Amino acid sequence: MYLNQKSIQALENLKNYPPSVDNYQAKKRSAVLVALVANNEGDLEVILTARSSSLRTGAGESAFPGGKQDPEDADLITTAKREAFEEVRLLPSNSQVLTVLSPVLSRHLHVVTPVVAFCPDLRTTDLTTLLRPNPGEVAAIFTEPLEYFLSPRPGDYNWFDMDWISNHRVHRFERCGTHNFILEKLESSGQLPQTATTTSSSNSSSVSNSGEDKQLEKKEIVAQENPTKVGWAVYGLTAGVLIEVAKIAYQRNPDFETFAPGQTLNNESVVAWYNQKYGPQPVL
Repeated sequence: MYLNQKSIQALENLKNYPPSVDNYQAKKRSAVLVALVANNEGDLEVILTARSSSLRTGAGESAFPGGKQDPEDADLITTAKREAFEEVRLLPSNSQVLTVLSPVLSRHLHVVTPVVAFCPDLRTTDLTTLLRPNPGEVAAIFTEPLEYFLSPRPGDYNWFDMDWISNHRVHRFERCGTHNFILEKLESSGQLPQTATTTSSSNSSSVSNSGEDKQLEKKEIVAQENPTKVGWAVYGLTAGVLIEVAKIAYQRNPDFETFAPGQTLNNESVVAWYNQKYGPQPVL
């Protein structure tokens, strides 16, 4: 396995990043595996999936391998690795955990813990021989260079601001995975999917205004016929986590503004809001 000096330092930075404190008062938990692999140039890429269109939530969206914690899982690292094996056949022994980031809140109000890992024995070229999408859950597996989420290609990045406690910026990266992918039903055809887009910009948010926001739940992912925009769009929670992982790895800020004007929303304020609304109620 070849890693260039930038990637070696990036992995060292992630390994030295202290696991974050988890202050969520949530009984039900989820975890995702941010699995990094080297390409032939020695750069780091991240394994991502396109969710099956048959799923009830998040249909067609790009996501990390991951899911809900089972009672028998020893911890959230176990959850992330188990889900990665179930969804893309990534063996637990193939990934070495580097760090665990602060939990983030999904728009469906799931508390999601990102587990960052490196796969030292895999390359991006192994994708088609070692990994397989789980039919019914995963429509595709693809990789994208990690540093792309700090320096996106011209014309392939956009954003919008939404009001949630304060202004909140939602990031979106287009044309991901065009160079390296597996399709569940089209593995041998080489056919690329159309970019997934949403019926409403509010559906790209990593968080919801409230648990009662049923309108947001009903938004559906649709395919947009645009031959110049092949690949997958990565946005919302997944994009936010990738920006954070890349910032830690490469020790620099993105080439774009990460916060909306006047944004006071941060992880601590989200945790406080969640615990007040959904945490254990005091006994009177």
